Amino acid sequence: MSCFQKGHDQIHLFEQKNGKQGLYKNQVGAIGAALAHFSVRYEPGLITMPTGTGKTAVMVVLSYAMNASKILVVTPSQLVREQIVENFRNPKLLVDKGIIPGGRKLPKVYELVNIIDDKKAWAKILKDYDVIVAIPGTLNRLENLGETVGKEAFDLVFVDEAHHSRAGSWVNILEAFSSARQILLTATPFRRDKKDIRARLIYNYSLKQAYEDKLFSKINFVPVNTQLFSTPDDKNIAIAKKAQEVYSARSHSDHRIIIRTDRKIDADQLFDIYAQHTQLKLVVIHSKLGNATVKSRIKQLTTGEIDGVICVDMMGEGYDFPALKIAAVHIPHKSLAITLQFVGRISRTNTPGGSVATLIAGEHEFKIDSHQLYKQDTKDWSVVLPDLHKLKIQKTEDEQEFFDSFEDNTEQQPLIALQYEEPISLEDDDLRPFFHAKVYKVIPRPHSADNDDDNPIDIHKQIDFSGTDALSNPVMRHHHVSQAHDVALHIVSELKTPSWYMKDDTLKDVQNEFFVIYFDKDNSMLFIGATIKETELYEHIAKQYLTPGTLHDMIPMTLLKRAMAGWKEPKMYNVGLKSRKTKGNSESYKQILGSQAQLGVLPSDKYSYTRGHSFGGAFDTILQKDVLLGISTSSKVWCLEDNKIKYFVEWCNNIARKVGDPEMDKLESPLSDLDSGKVVSAFPDLQVFFTDWDAKQYYKLTSIVFLDEDEEPVEGALICSCEVQVVSQSTSVTTIEISKNDIVCKIEYKLEPRASFEYAADTRHKMAITRGAHYGNTSAFLALLNESPLNLFYEDLSKLVGRVLFEFNTDKLRTISDDQLQAHVWPANVNVAKEFYTSDDVAANLAAGNTHLSIHDYIIELAAQDYDVVFYDHGSLEIADVIGLKKGKIQFWHCKKQSGSEPNCSIDDIYEVCGQAVKSVNWANRGLLVKQIYDRADQNDSSAKIKKGTLAQIKAILDSFDNPIIPVEITIVQPGLKSTNQTTNQKAAYERIKLLLSGAESFLKDVSSCELSIMCS
Repeated sequence: MSCFQKGHDQIHLFEQKNGKQGLYKNQVGAIGAALAHFSVRYEPGLITMPTGTGKTAVMVVLSYAMNASKILVVTPSQLVREQIVENFRNPKLLVDKGIIPGGRKLPKVYELVNIIDDKKAWAKILKDYDVIVAIPGTLNRLENLGETVGKEAFDLVFVDEAHHSRAGSWVNILEAFSSARQILLTATPFRRDKKDIRARLIYNYSLKQAYEDKLFSKINFVPVNTQLFSTPDDKNIAIAKKAQEVYSARSHSDHRIIIRTDRKIDADQLFDIYAQHTQLKLVVIHSKLGNATVKSRIKQLTTGEIDGVICVDMMGEGYDFPALKIAAVHIPHKSLAITLQFVGRISRTNTPGGSVATLIAGEHEFKIDSHQLYKQDTKDWSVVLPDLHKLKIQKTEDEQEFFDSFEDNTEQQPLIALQYEEPISLEDDDLRPFFHAKVYKVIPRPHSADNDDDNPIDIHKQIDFSGTDALSNPVMRHHHVSQAHDVALHIVSELKTPSWYMKDDTLKDVQNEFFVIYFDKDNSMLFIGATIKETELYEHIAKQYLTPGTLHDMIPMTLLKRAMAGWKEPKMYNVGLKSRKTKGNSESYKQILGSQAQLGVLPSDKYSYTRGHSFGGAFDTILQKDVLLGISTSSKVWCLEDNKIKYFVEWCNNIARKVGDPEMDKLESPLSDLDSGKVVSAFPDLQVFFTDWDAKQYYKLTSIVFLDEDEEPVEGALICSCEVQVVSQSTSVTTIEISKNDIVCKIEYKLEPRASFEYAADTRHKMAITRGAHYGNTSAFLALLNESPLNLFYEDLSKLVGRVLFEFNTDKLRTISDDQLQAHVWPANVNVAKEFYTSDDVAANLAAGNTHLSIHDYIIELAAQDYDVVFYDHGSLEIADVIGLKKGKIQFWHCKKQSGSEPNCSIDDIYEVCGQAVKSVNWANRGLLVKQIYDRADQNDSSAKIKKGTLAQIKAILDSFDNPIIPVEITIVQPGLKSTNQTTNQKAAYERIKLLLSGAESFLKDVSSCELSIMCS
């Protein structure tokens, strides 16, 4: 039986003798907290008490109170180790006060000063001694620590100055004796590297309480105006002289001074400075000195032979010498933890005249964790430091409360049927997601009396991660939920065949993915953070969390930009601009990078572009802090940070708070000149001019496949090569057909109650996204459309994307001139009512002796007169009906027949051909045009396509252009349009047509160097 077990029933926590105080109230509280903690929990306990408030006494008394058998005490330094040994070996004050028994019931203490690698030697030490005191540097030099000493050797481990405990050398010790009860003690439960102390905070005695209880002295800051001096030596001399002045006026003769710097060479230089400019008797102490030398110099200090010490990261923590009441700091530390440890050395009150300590330093040099400690009106640090300390401790307590709210909802599933497989065990506060999230607005179902629970989200939902292309056979490994904070955590594993292995058998990699879901109730927003950033998967997860009748929708940029409202002096580092009208050429998406990217946005850009993604930083006047934030039109937010779940949730909450507040629209925000559109709930009552894919589909080169009713593939293509057109429209629904080679998929596009694309009930084909030889399910294609909606351009060139309407800015719209409408005299042998002849038409003409030319035939003849090469491309997915090429010039002709016997200015006649002309700007690219012409010639009879010249000539002509973006004259051919002699009705139609053509011309000017011409009657 150990001495602690023998004396267990003889401890008296509240003993007082002769009217003298027993334990401090904080010591009683810490002991009680530890006993309570280990009565219900097994995890390590953390006790935080300011320096000088009796941590060592707590360790000694707890050894008896916890009925310990063998104890290990780990300390940070040799100096502290020696003091701990003495305090355990001779706890005179505790015995004199009757708190613990004395005599034979005091522990035998072994100070480990050498490396002992022999198991038998350790067995003898453990047999003969009750307490082992060691530093990590000695213990960790033992080969296989746990095996050598014995994993069960100790039943209680104390870690003094526990903020070191996350260092690798300390972790190794704690893991070696993990079966023991572990108590970590520190004045500062936070670290410079922001790693957490791996223990549960069980007791916190604040610095402010210690000050109020007179266990922490007042600290007067004496500033020295070092800014008056230009050299480091002059600054150090000024501080030294002030130190001499303060020391000479000290309130008690026993008080001593400690002088701090951060390098050994600086300590030696300071020794010379103090010797030359003061009468102070000093010695230098640092870790490179021998143990005997350090002991000798410490003895000089304690016996009063010298006035003080110059130290380098020694005596800064744990060392107990209450007579140190003055500090001169030549190089301040930037860490609050180390500053508190150092200041704690001079703040003990258990010495004569100990109620006031003094710290001397450069006037404005103490800036810790962004807090300037010296202010004109605050020279008493005992006012400033407790508040900073409280903030840090509160952070630890808040984290603990947050993570305690999670419950384990994991239903364990086997991943691999192997003997060594074990369920994973993770701590939620070890998870650090990258701050990136997809944000959805949650639209609750209408409230009714029948609905007892109107919660739109079921945060406890067991999510099925299968059913998407992103995860084919996922297994849930970790599912924790906090109902209090509306947070769910998922870790999902999946077996995947390595990309370099061809068979699909037992050779598998285990891939782990992490998902964090947060629902902000106040603003009804759902945030999904995921390591797999797939559109389909975001949708799949969001839908499962919704309760019946609840809907969700992406948040448009016009609302999402509120997250940047109230930014002061913003600096944008990455700005994206989306062309208002372009179709896939090099300017479809303009990106500006740099430290002041917003300056690259020209005033004229607001006419040509709408707002895309943006990333930057500023001081946020709403949140009252510096922020970095990115937002995108795909309803995503991000910043360059990874941190604990708690801070991810706080980040999401701050975004939701601003995005959900209409008052943010009244504040200044970066890039406010760029149009981010307006949210609409109905389709414009205008005719759709043309429909186009979102610009990103042109550079992503997404491949799709059309599936028939049996889900068999019938046609494959690049998505951007598929024709897309509106076949019917109303203010509530627009029906769109997507086609390739006569294979058609019909889609219905709605805006209420949210923007959505769904397959029409009568569609014969659906579509899927392909990856290599495989294709996914048909819902993934709809998810893609919902993420990157089709763009609908209306007659006035306004553009609808999802629920956001971008109105065309007419401030710079130049009405097309009458001169640009080339009034053409059509020859009598041209049939203007026939755009082209089919093979049946050709046969019928031969039989009847009809020699009239179609419009196409006529344009080919005209082109052949002026161009070296003429390419006839009429057909599905055409570039243009006719293409003329010669060195230095390219021309596209888009033709439409005349309806009726006379030109009548039919708006319907101009719509389709004008849309074709506008969309053909995509091919004003040298590389794309060469490839497309060659592909079209290969797919068809090249002799039928090339009406003049050769393919080689085409390539040579296009290669002769220096710029990859080539100038093209795009000509609309419409004999049904006449520029003169119009009737009253025709004049009205003519003016409307001119406006339409003016918009088309503006389109071409904005996005290319193409020119528009019109060939009419």
